Amino acid sequence: MNQRQHDMGGMEAGSMEIREHDAEPWAKTITAIAAALREDDTMRIDELRRALEDLPPEVYAQDYFERWSEAIINLLEEKGLLTRAEVEGRMETIRNRLEAPQ
Repeated sequence: MNQRQHDMGGMEAGSMEIREHDAEPWAKTITAIAAALREDDTMRIDELRRALEDLPPEVYAQDYFERWSEAIINLLEEKGLLTRAEVEGRMETIRNRLEAPQ
């Protein structure tokens, strides 16, 4: 069996920098979306874990919340609830609204 990128058991991982920091607003939003999907029984935690573990190495190496967002989009797409294009289109709409002059 091949070892996957998340399975680091027994491997040298190097040092970790542990420090307090505020989460970015978008990271808090990802946490809230994941909680809402679990509360609504749209997504189970074991499904999210499997989706995270299925990410390709180049995506798995990204920031923690970027991994979560990718995994959630993949799950929503697998379940036929939203497509990646729909999610990205909505993200673009929100980005444009936030960047528009007031």
